Amino acid sequence: MRALGWALCALLSTPAAPASAADAAPPVHGLYDSPLGRVRLVGDGASYRGVLVARSRACGFAAGEEVLRATLLDDSLAGELRVCLSGSACRAREEWAPAVLLVGERALSGAVHVRAEGCRAPVGKRGGVAFARAPAGGGPARARPATRREKARALLRDGARWLSEGSFERARQRFLDAIAIDASIPEAYNGVGVTYRMRNDLPRALDWYKRALGVDADFGDAYYNMACAYALGGRKDLALRYLQIAALNGYATAGGIDGDPDLESLRAEPAYRALVKAKM
Repeated sequence: MRALGWALCALLSTPAAPASAADAAPPVHGLYDSPLGRVRLVGDGASYRGVLVARSRACGFAAGEEVLRATLLDDSLAGELRVCLSGSACRAREEWAPAVLLVGERALSGAVHVRAEGCRAPVGKRGGVAFARAPAGGGPARARPATRREKARALLRDGARWLSEGSFERARQRFLDAIAIDASIPEAYNGVGVTYRMRNDLPRALDWYKRALGVDADFGDAYYNMACAYALGGRKDLALRYLQIAALNGYATAGGIDGDPDLESLRAEPAYRALVKAKM
């Protein structure tokens, strides 16, 4: 687990088991605004596909073309996102990139991994991508005054100090105070999650890690921490899914993965061994 801060592509594209009726993920169907343009998601509760409703300004894909295909497990979609590619050393024009997207109330937040060497896609620097439910509503968010951001960051540092000293409740309050001042800092949400993880409250920990990704889909520690929480909770399928995207996008190293006791339940899994071998 992180406090603050390849061989398995088939794992993301392999059909997953359908979500059960008990799973509490928000509905997936609907219209979303994505880096590719507005997309309509349709599916049968297990498998989903995303189709552009207008020509993509970013990539030039035509209206009606499929850009996302994924399966739903619990509250995350795993599959592939079609992206256009660019770069002076890039030899490909597009690819279907492995992707994991967390299903939230207001957005799908996750990451993709571009496999083509020397190529860039219209996503975050670390592969982060968000599909915001449309219409977004309201105008663009106003920037927080610098003094408020600085105050929130100071509280974040204070929380990290209390966390390192094992004072989890004090740390949590600092992180919550930081969020109250500036709700756009993913480290604060992640920090709250860590405090619950240290009290072995895995459901609450996962909830806060997911909130961190809702704020910033490029925030890698949340992917890794979710993998650890799912592994501890016996959800190997979800643990491997999030560990996969964490490893692919550089959020985890082979040594760090293999030395983390939170991932002990995954050691014998072929997919886990392949991931560690590929990262060495």
